[in-house]
Amino acid sequence: MPGTLHALPWASEGKYRIGEVFCEPCWMPPYHDGAPQGACTRYLARTQLDRLSALGYRLFSGHEAEFFMFCKDGDGDLTSRPMFHGVEMFSNLILAENEELVCWLNEQLLAAGIDIEQMHPESATGQLEFATRPKFGIESADQIFTLKEAVKEMCNQRGWLATFMTKPVSEPGCGSGMQFSGALWEGDKNAFYDLETQGLSAVGRRWAAGLIKHAAALTALVSPTVNCYRRLHGPFAPSYADYGLQNRATMLRIVSSNPHNTYIEYRVPTSASNPYVVMAATIAAGIDGLVNHLELPADDVKEKLPLSLPEALAALEDDKVLCDALGEEFIRWFLTVKRDVEIVKVNKAKQDGRAEIEVERELYFKFV
Repeated sequence: MPGTLHALPWASEGKYRIGEVFCEPCWMPPYHDGAPQGACTRYLARTQLDRLSALGYRLFSGHEAEFFMFCKDGDGDLTSRPMFHGVEMFSNLILAENEELVCWLNEQLLAAGIDIEQMHPESATGQLEFATRPKFGIESADQIFTLKEAVKEMCNQRGWLATFMTKPVSEPGCGSGMQFSGALWEGDKNAFYDLETQGLSAVGRRWAAGLIKHAAALTALVSPTVNCYRRLHGPFAPSYADYGLQNRATMLRIVSSNPHNTYIEYRVPTSASNPYVVMAATIAAGIDGLVNHLELPADDVKEKLPLSLPEALAALEDDKVLCDALGEEFIRWFLTVKRDVEIVKVNKAKQDGRAEIEVERELYFKFV
């Protein structure tokens, strides 16, 4: 796409000048008259942003992506040598022990146009988190899409394996989320902020109500692998379609402190998700809340989130609003890949007596 060219300074370890552009494929004429491919996820996100713009709003959003780090010299099992053991959340010592790598990653990401707001160890063995500074529109998804590929490539150059697979080990503990935080802006004002109550505005409440209404179907799109369901209903991950002020145990964490710092943090997305799909699906659900003036349910009314990918896919297939918004082509391709490839392979492994986590690592460790 025009205007998306950016440098990849770490590629070839700086020996050559290598850049990257974002592409959105079209059908070859005369097939579909050369129209854009509806299953292209970046195009999908931009079409939803266009719908939002027609209502007079811009999306201001950012991501917090968690991932696991392992030493490449591990014997046999890829997960045998994590960067650190135990819960070392926000540990400066862990950063100091790996400061050359961490500082180099930050330097290279900034040179590629990825605006890192913070980085720190997280709440599981070998788990780190990078958070991007919020941006308007598609730039937010472009940033985190590039970050995921960049971190894997750069860590590989320095003797590490970085994976955005949600939970690469079967032991108890946290999986990797990719919290998606955002607010709608109307002109130069945050439309989620209510000046009178200093809380969430009617626009923000309707947006949140849309996410609550479509929570089950959204889960398939933002927790899109079999492995993602090892994270949900666990530590620091939601179990219900609920919301709460500054509550990290709920699906929607509402933050409202001032006109410039009021937003909704959507906590179901995992690091294995496609950021363009997360953006598109979130907007589609939020728009339903806006145009139909949906109301948030009472605090004691909570729908449990799906417990498995097949359950979530069934909910998505039954959600006419989301299916219509995202288009038949994307939904058909998405359901086919999930059911006929990933779920089939995991089920086959069970039948063969193999450990499910082994097959999940084969599917997701390097490729999400």
